Amino acid sequence: MKRTFATVLAGTMAVTLLAGCGSSGGSTSSSGTQSSGTQTSGTQTSSGSAAASSGNVTLKVFDAMAYATDEYQTVIDQFEADHPGVTVEIQHAANDSNTILQSRFNSGDIPDVFLNEPGSSAQLYYEYAYDWAKDTDTLSKFNSDAVALGTDESGHVYGLPWTYETMALTYNVDCFNKAGITTLPVTMEELEQDCEKLKAAGIQPFAIAGKETWVLAQMSTHFIMDKSLDATGTVEGLESGKITFADLPHWQSFFKLLDLIKKYDSDKILETGWESSENELANGEAAIIHMGDWAQANYTKMNPDAKLAFLPVPVGDSADDATVLSSVGWLYMVYKDSPNLDLAKEFCEYVLTSEQGVKWMTEGVDAVPASNTHTEMSPSGDLPKDSQTYIQAGKTNGWIHTIAGSSFSDTVGPYIQGYLLGNYTADDVTQAFQEYFSSQG
Repeated sequence: MKRTFATVLAGTMAVTLLAGCGSSGGSTSSSGTQSSGTQTSGTQTSSGSAAASSGNVTLKVFDAMAYATDEYQTVIDQFEADHPGVTVEIQHAANDSNTILQSRFNSGDIPDVFLNEPGSSAQLYYEYAYDWAKDTDTLSKFNSDAVALGTDESGHVYGLPWTYETMALTYNVDCFNKAGITTLPVTMEELEQDCEKLKAAGIQPFAIAGKETWVLAQMSTHFIMDKSLDATGTVEGLESGKITFADLPHWQSFFKLLDLIKKYDSDKILETGWESSENELANGEAAIIHMGDWAQANYTKMNPDAKLAFLPVPVGDSADDATVLSSVGWLYMVYKDSPNLDLAKEFCEYVLTSEQGVKWMTEGVDAVPASNTHTEMSPSGDLPKDSQTYIQAGKTNGWIHTIAGSSFSDTVGPYIQGYLLGNYTADDVTQAFQEYFSSQG
């Protein structure tokens, strides 16, 4: 992987500040509410205790996702109650978070704890992050596959995993029942047959968010995946030139899916945004979209009675070929030179493994935690529950788009849109993908 940005960032911090990095999109809030709670254990040291007892400690946390903030605040309140004199100051920056975090590092206002997406985004900050590799008691509280997403080739662990996020085709169960579809399709041919059944029942088969390059790019990764290599191996092979798109076992099936979308979606597919796509699915106006379980809260608001489930993407000739892609959405990273290092470590462990923290993740966010503590708690939404089933059965593969780099969607997405419009051929799109990965090596 390239580390160009990290090199520039390091040099800039040492010499001068970068100009033009605004802080719009984030808001800072401090909480000092006291409430009862149970003290977490495992990472507190004497220096952490000393910091907490000094009476004037502010722990700075940069939160790049801002899910279920009310429930999250309850976790923070409880942590503060366990640490008299400590105030947790959180900057929620769900929009333009990469630019804002870069700006804070460049200005020297470096947070004690900061969040990043696993893959290329997090790797830019590995040299500034605390290495958890020797904190074996803490690491034992997380699933090993999730810990691996924040681990480098040398075994250094630079982040603790938050929750899993899972994506595949998503279908409306009532639409499938109305069309008499009782078995999920496992090939493109079967998927087309089901599209005909849906159409005959008066249901629009697809409502893909074609306006969103990120949706289309993520959808393509199901067909890039070589299960024998998983996500990391596939990306490394493409970037190094050891494999090409001609070697990928299911790449050509991507164009079969796009052809079905052109045939069975609306004639305004490139005008459909993610919210419209989700709304059509939730209300039974369309039967199939591509999205992740992170959208569950939206579906529930749009139609509390909607029954949804994942449809593994039929990329090949059998159910074993079909893909459901899952990864940890965020890593909690600790600044290695933080003056409150031990307190920051304890905060991360508390948020991610305590009873209150797991309750926030399962009940508030409605997601599958990457920690293995308090497993009696589980999400309630259709898709997160479905996700948990696939994860526990070992029937998921990793995310390619986060490993491939931050410019992946913006680069390849327009080519997919062009294919849907008839402006590009399959060869044109394949060449664009090949050139993208070759340029990342």
